[in-house]
Amino acid sequence: MDDPNFLIIGTAAGGTSFLAEKLIQHPEIYLPKEMRPEPHFFYKSWEYDKGLDYYRNRWFASVPKTSIAIGERSSSYLFGGREVAARVQLAYPDMRFIAVLRNPIERTWANYRYTVLEGLEDLPFMEALAQEKSRIAQQHGIWAEIQPFNYTGRGFYAQQILAYLDFFPKDAMLFVKSEDLASRTPEALVNIMQFLGLSITDFHFDSATDHTSVDVRDPRLQKQLRDSIGEPYDRLVEAVRRNEFDEVVAKEAIDPELIHLFESNFMSDKSIMSDDARSYLEEIFTEEIELLASLVPFDVSDWLTA
Repeated sequence: MDDPNFLIIGTAAGGTSFLAEKLIQHPEIYLPKEMRPEPHFFYKSWEYDKGLDYYRNRWFASVPKTSIAIGERSSSYLFGGREVAARVQLAYPDMRFIAVLRNPIERTWANYRYTVLEGLEDLPFMEALAQEKSRIAQQHGIWAEIQPFNYTGRGFYAQQILAYLDFFPKDAMLFVKSEDLASRTPEALVNIMQFLGLSITDFHFDSATDHTSVDVRDPRLQKQLRDSIGEPYDRLVEAVRRNEFDEVVAKEAIDPELIHLFESNFMSDKSIMSDDARSYLEEIFTEEIELLASLVPFDVSDWLTA
């Protein structure tokens, strides 16, 4: 059994699933084959309380001897900021980090769309944003940690990065622009392989699954379906995102009528954020994006329209 030496720390709805599916193909990289659920060990208190031995046995019990870079992906870690960084530093002071950063305005919209798909959100986008703070304050127990309705909070990257830099040197962190990962994938992957210290940097990666969230026609119906379908619901959602819906349905004992409603509630076209919502989010994130520009090695000016 080995210990991890790198973590993909986020951001949620930023391209970490795509990156993990790429990196797992490399013979010198180990990532857990189980993509869902993500470990979230250093973020979720109930996981962290199980102890480091549990973490190592759960996720790193079968690391091949060929592995140079050993890691895991938990998109909550960057959002966890100071508390997560302190926990990691205590266990692994030489850890290295990969943070995939997406335009926080687009990321917020994608986060909302995914939460709707998950059957957790039944409010329209602008109403969800307007009620964000009050809903966060009302969360209790595990939901107070998971924070499913904290859409904008996950986009304050600069503040989260600065929290990590209180515990780790900046050269232990690699910041990847999500848009570059998508549009200039080979170059981004070479940069990541070099950061991880791999000897094979000319490796050819096969294509990865498109993890773009499917849009839902009726958020209220989707929430009702989550309650009605129960435990298999999350597997169905993941199957939709991976184009494996028919295969998963064949294995699940679910009322065919519920399956019909579930499938018919999806839209074929991706919905577009309204201009009002974009203006609202630009006002929230402009100062944050300007601060981030001094911390990352790529241009972020294109994240703002003006």
